[in-house]
Amino acid sequence: MADAFGHERVGFLTLTLGDRDAGGRFRNLRDRKEAQRRFHSLLSNEIAPRYQCGVTVTERHQNGGIHFHLVVVCREDIRGEIDFAACFPSKDGRGKPQYAPDYSTANAPLKREWSYWRRTAKRYGFGRHQLQPMRSNGEALGRYLGAYLRKDWEHRLLEDKGARCVRYFGHWSKTERLKKQHKAAPPFNSRFGWLTPQARAWREKLQQVVLVLNYKGAGITEENIKTVIGHRWAWRMGKLFETVQFETDHVTDQATREAILEHNFKVEVCWLSSGGSSERKSWWHVTKVTLDHLRPSPEWENEGKMLQQVKASEGAIRKGLRRQAELRKWEGEHFQLLREVAETFTGEAGEPF
Repeated sequence: MADAFGHERVGFLTLTLGDRDAGGRFRNLRDRKEAQRRFHSLLSNEIAPRYQCGVTVTERHQNGGIHFHLVVVCREDIRGEIDFAACFPSKDGRGKPQYAPDYSTANAPLKREWSYWRRTAKRYGFGRHQLQPMRSNGEALGRYLGAYLRKDWEHRLLEDKGARCVRYFGHWSKTERLKKQHKAAPPFNSRFGWLTPQARAWREKLQQVVLVLNYKGAGITEENIKTVIGHRWAWRMGKLFETVQFETDHVTDQATREAILEHNFKVEVCWLSSGGSSERKSWWHVTKVTLDHLRPSPEWENEGKMLQQVKASEGAIRKGLRRQAELRKWEGEHFQLLREVAETFTGEAGEPF
């Protein structure tokens, strides 16, 4: 999207749903169906006609509230010479800006977008909203959206089963859409779901690794996988997959088998390009995987504990030095106050009262 339409036209839009209660306090909307109904109305009547194309990620927050995060292509340049640090200050632990924002560097098209959303969002039952230009590049923004997708997965409820997490809209082409012409779809067959060949291949690779580890006595189940491997078990599995070749003989689905074969080929190319011997095809075969590949070794754990102790000691030292500096400062101010009081009561002869 950024390469096709230009970085200056891509914006990141955040929409929060909620209503005011009897006391005037804003309450986040937690009903998934009602959230989808409101967003569909907003998308059909406002977002799709206003922006050329975009992608939407739905996130259920830790408190149960529904948020929508969109990357949209605006009709004009909304980036300009904006100062991101001044317009969008970093937030503290409570989620509040550390200082008052300064919007003087925002250009006219971006301010028109802000004015438009101040008028529009509340008519469709939305609360907080924010639109800001893309900061760096498309890859970073994609990872940012992926983080919201991961948060939604961690906080999904039973009622969220079957709900789409990612959706696309608009005409994904630089050329204008002709009359009665179908809209151009996103490139690279941009489809997200758990039933795609890549998703089935990922589950198949995960199943093979778990079978091998359980055969070696790991005892991994769906309930205890976070305890055995760690909270970030999926990330650890993904990093391990990059160095492992998997079996395909027993895979009956043709698309899944082709996806695993493509993975094995990429692993072999990476192994040879990194200086590996041609007698082998990868770092590890799936049958050679052990639990130590997925969790730190005892040496690493000891080093981590020592590092934490060093950090704690450094923190205590800095805290003690800060207290000493504050004490010296207080003593100096106290001594100066006593001197001023003494000078006040000095007699005319220059002797103390």
